[in-house]
This record gives sequence, structure tokens and C-alpha cells, in this order.
Amino acid sequence: MATVFVRLFTTVALLAITPGFAKGQQNGFPINMVGNKGTVGEEMTKLFGRQTDSVHGIVHMSLLNEIGKSSTDKKGRVNTTMSPLNPSSYNVSQQCIDDVTQYLTDIGYGQTYALRMADSTGRLPAGAMEGNGQWIGSSRECRNVKNVPNAGGTFNGKYCQATGYMTGIPSQLLIGVCVPDSCIGMDVLTIINTAHVLPYLTNVNVVHVQCIEERPLTTGTIVMFVIIGNLAVLMLAATLYDVIIKYVLNNNPSVTDELPVTIQDGDVTADVTSLLNTTSVSSQAKYQPGIFGECLLAFSVLTNGGKILDARHSSGTLAAIHGIRVLSMWWVILGHVFGLFNNFGDNTLDYAQRIVKRFTFQPILNGTFSVDSFFFLSGLLVTYLTLRELTEGRNVNWFMFYFHRFWRLTPVYMFIVFFYTYVFPYLITGPYASYITVEDNACVKHWWTNLLYINNLVPWPGKLSEQCYGVSWYLANDMQFHVISPVIIILLYKIPILGYVVISALMATCLSSTIGICISRDLTASMLKPTIDKTYTNFNSSDYYYTKPWTRISAYLVGMVVGYLLVKTKCKLKMNIFVNLLGWAVAWATGLAVIYGLYGVYNDHPLSRAAEVIYMTLCRVSWSLALGYLTFACLTGNGGPINAILSWTAWIPISRLTYCAYLIHIMVLQTYVMNRDRLLHLSDLEEVYMFLGTLVLTYCVSFVVSMMAEAPMMRLEKILVKAMKDRRSKAYTQ
Repeated sequence: MATVFVRLFTTVALLAITPGFAKGQQNGFPINMVGNKGTVGEEMTKLFGRQTDSVHGIVHMSLLNEIGKSSTDKKGRVNTTMSPLNPSSYNVSQQCIDDVTQYLTDIGYGQTYALRMADSTGRLPAGAMEGNGQWIGSSRECRNVKNVPNAGGTFNGKYCQATGYMTGIPSQLLIGVCVPDSCIGMDVLTIINTAHVLPYLTNVNVVHVQCIEERPLTTGTIVMFVIIGNLAVLMLAATLYDVIIKYVLNNNPSVTDELPVTIQDGDVTADVTSLLNTTSVSSQAKYQPGIFGECLLAFSVLTNGGKILDARHSSGTLAAIHGIRVLSMWWVILGHVFGLFNNFGDNTLDYAQRIVKRFTFQPILNGTFSVDSFFFLSGLLVTYLTLRELTEGRNVNWFMFYFHRFWRLTPVYMFIVFFYTYVFPYLITGPYASYITVEDNACVKHWWTNLLYINNLVPWPGKLSEQCYGVSWYLANDMQFHVISPVIIILLYKIPILGYVVISALMATCLSSTIGICISRDLTASMLKPTIDKTYTNFNSSDYYYTKPWTRISAYLVGMVVGYLLVKTKCKLKMNIFVNLLGWAVAWATGLAVIYGLYGVYNDHPLSRAAEVIYMTLCRVSWSLALGYLTFACLTGNGGPINAILSWTAWIPISRLTYCAYLIHIMVLQTYVMNRDRLLHLSDLEEVYMFLGTLVLTYCVSFVVSMMAEAPMMRLEKILVKAMKDRRSKAYTQ
């Protein structure tokens, strides 16, 4: 076998480096790689033919040994004697029984299709002692079996996954099974548990079977395709219209060539004196599209793409926010890469036990604090921007305060939710395709909870497994915090001390709720403790803690305080160098204590129950305070090199894609791992490659989605608001 692969490699290498080799020219190299003269195609066919024949025989004999009896008929063909399936003995369809009987019989006769079906069935793999409990076989090999003739016509291979137990193995297994497509899940379960005739599954007790079925397009899927198609047409038409306006209708060389231009504070302005004195300026007015033209231009890839990729800081920008936002998003993706990929590894148990004990792995293990960073930023920005409006004497339209937030988040959010519900299942064709279906998607039933931003509460207790699009629990919390924020902002503006009292009361409620829930629900800070003592649940896995606003508002409140301080100081504060260094030291110490505080727990030094409850209660507010000082110092001119890094202009375009990246990254991850026909072998290098690949793909897809469903909606809002203001102003003057 090794010789076969060496010859194959040599043949391919010669094909790549030798001119004319594909036409059979030798050019100094012998074409006869396997003993016969001919073209590369002929040689490769012979090479693969020999390999296939060898493997065919090996698989056949292996299956015969697995099944049991074997003999040779008068024509020299190997066959086997099977216990017949009695239709009256089992609750299985007649067609399924007939097809399974033919399949088992054809194994004995060495039929290629039957050997492929049996070969694609999962069995005891390497790495079983390292935690490999997913014996998924090969869904692709199974489903490539097509049009096998039988008494009733033909059948195809159907791939199923059976959940059950095998004698001598205490943990639950997930085993891939290949059967004729006339069988449904219950047929397969009955055959495995009662007939005991399927290869490699004679000593397996199955509790559930789920099969990949042919899925016709649903109405919702067709509607989504129409929406996507219409958006694509709008983008194309808008881009062409934009190009015509910019480069044809308004392309006046006499103006652009002779008009002096000055750049002041990032804005391009014309020299007025030169403009008045020049005699070469065309008197032709620039083309200005009407309201409908502007609405169409909202979908222009040329304009929207330019705005997204613009890396310039605009006036009044809190520059360091961009860096914090991007790094926090990368932290979210990194945590989900490890968390999701570990569910699809053939050495999950061994790898997980090793990495959780590492000091360097603690930031990934505690990646949930990245979400608190976003809560902090949200509270800071809403407070800073609104208070700045009020302190500068401008009135705040509170209806627009809520409408803008809803319009900013919802269109692209609903686009992603319905894409995930009705289109995404058709992108999953691997062994786990039966778990991602339109019918079983929670969004079909509960999409309206996402639209109202209550999906973290309804249906109670808001389990992530029952929520429509699990990662959106964050958006529900953020919107709920946004709804109550004006009360605090108005108090901070008019009666600051009362505003601080309300913030303190909400903080006390948050901390006391956390204490009560952690104690009453037996929550633990360790991820390993629940595997040893089943009475405990990790606090980041609790539906009563992790996704609830009364336990997660602390970071948002800290952000509001920092936003208020930035307005009061006008982002300018000269600190004593020793005070600043002390603040940085305390902030770093606090942040590192939160991230690495459980390192001893994972290395056989458990915390007392009291210390554990204290950690769970204070960890999120402590992280927010540490991040709060970092942000405040950077935005008031006391950040030094850290501010320079976080204010790097390269962060700006990436930062603009953060919202779409958060919504999309989980689908990018699932598309890869759930379409793999083999499990991953987890290692540090594998995880690095997966993280970098996911990162790049996520932002590439986010860019497309942003231009399709996010940026146009933001521009449409500005156009419509401006039109309403102009109409109101015109009515007022009349």
C-alpha cells in the first residue's frame, strides 16, 4: 500500500513539473510508472484501480468476519448466511425490511455498493480512550450510494446518527449508520436494538436515531432567496447609478483641475477667493438625485464600501473605543472557536483536561468577560453621546432615541435570524445535517421574541438551547438596558447625586441577585466541578444567571459612570503621574485577578464555597472597573502607548463590522465543523489555524452582509429623517 501511494505522489509531481507530460511526452522522465506504457490518465486509472481492488477485498473480508459465517458458492463467490428479518416481528416498514435484507445479502456477495454502505458505518475508532465518543463514519460515502436496484425499484444510501451505548463503554456514543433510504429513524432504531444484524452495531443499544432526509425548499426559504435576490439587484443598480453620477454626470475636469483645495480637520474645503476669481469654472450645476434616487443610492456598494473602509478618525471620535471593540470581538470568536470545535474532536476529553490546567489558557477559558466589555462600551457610549447633546444645549428627541437604536439593530438582525432559519440548514450537508433543519429551528416558533428583544426571558427561563439564535441573548439584554437608560441619564444631567443613587441601587440589586442565584441554584465558578459533583452547574452555563439582565447590568452601569465622567472632564484631564501609575497598577491587578483567579481551581486547589460565591458575585463588576479605568485614562490623554495601540486607525474599518461579525461568526464556525466528514484532531496548532481562518472568513462575510442589510438601512434612516425635518421646516416657514 505504501508503494502505491509513493507511485501516486511521484506521478502527480511529474505531472506538475514536466511540460507536455499530460500528453504522454516523457522529456527525459520515464512515463512507465507502474509497468505499462500509456498516458497519465491511463496510468492513474490503473493505479487507482489496483488500490480499489485491494481495498474492496480487505473491506469484504473484514465485514464477513464482523458478520460471522462465510462460505463459497459453486461459482466461487463468497456469501454469508443471515437471520432473516421477519416483518411480523418488528414494527418496521416492509420496504425497509426488504431493502435491508438485500443490503445485508449483497455484503456477502461483495457488491461494491453494499461494502460502501457498511464501510461508512461508524465503529470503534482510534482515540476512544481519549474521549472520542462520536463514531460518525462517513456520511459522504454513504450518501454517494445511488440507485441500487431492488424489487420495488431502486434505493439510495441514507445516513443516520444513532445515540446509544455499547457494552463495556460507560459514556454515551454517537454512531453513524448507513441504511437504505426507505427506512426512517424508528425503523433503524428497531432494527439495531432487536434484529442485531447491521454490521458493527450488533452489541449497541440505541436510544435515539436521527437521519438526514431530503429537504424540499420551504416557503420561508423561497421568500429569503427572493429578498436576497432583490437586495443584490438593488446593490447592482445603485452602484451603477452611483458610478454614472460621480464619473459621468458630475465629472467636470475644469472644476476639479483648477480649484484649490484645502484640508482642515479632515474635511475638504475649497478656497473661496480662488473660486470667485476663477474664470474656468463651469457654470453647469451638479446633478442632484431626488428622494427616490437618494434611497436607491443607499444601496451603492461604491459609497457604502468606501465608508466602511475609511480609516480616518472623525471629529469628536473616542478613538480608543475602536481598538477595545475589535479586540473584544476577537476574544468572543476565540472563545467560541475553542468551545465549539471541542465538541467535534476525536480527542476531546484528553485535550480539554490538558489545556484547562494551563496558565496561558485562562483568558480563553474566561472568554465570557468579552461580552461584559461590550456591555460596558454600550453604557459608556449611550451616556456620553446623550449627555454631550444635553450639555451643549441641544434637545434630545426621546422618540428618536429609541427609534434610532431599534432601526440600527433590527433590520440586519432579522435578516440574519431568518437567513439562519430558512437558508442556513441547506448549507449544512455533512454528518450533522439532521440537527440543523428548518422544522426544528426555534426561530420558526419564537422569532417574535427576538424582534421584541425579550428572547433572554421568553420562553422562561430563556434557555440558550430553546432560544432563537442563541448568541442574540446579548442583544436582548443590551436593548433592555437601553430602554431604562434615559431615566439615569436625565438624573445624571439634572441631579447627579440622585443619578448616582439610582446607579448604586441597581448595582446592589445586581450583586444581591447574583449571590442569591449562585447559592440557591448551586452554581460554581469551576467548569470541572459539575463533572465530578452533578449537583453543581457552572455559573456561565446557568439559564438563571448568564443571560438575565438583573445579573448582567453591572458592566453597563460602570460604563454609564465612565461616560458621565468623560462628559464632565470633556475628555481632558491632566493626572499626576504617580496617581495615574497607581490607577493603571490597580486596574491591571484587578483585571488579571479576574482572568486568572480560577487558575488554582483547575490545578487541584479548590476555592472554599464562600470564596467561590464572592468570585462569581464580583468578577464582572471588577472586570468592568478595570476596563473602565483603562478607557477613561486613554480617552483623557493618560493612556500612553496603550492608547496609541487602541487608537490605531487600522482598527476603524474592522470596528465598523463588529455588529455583523458578532451575528455571523457562529454560522461561519458551524458551516465548517458541521460539514466535515471527519472529526478534528484537536491540538494547539489546529486551534490557531481554525481561529485565524474563522476570523478572516467572518469579516469577509460581514463586509458583504453589512453592505447588503446594515449600511443601506443606516443611510435610509438619515435620508428619511432629513426629509421629515425639511418638510417640517418648510411647513413652519409657510
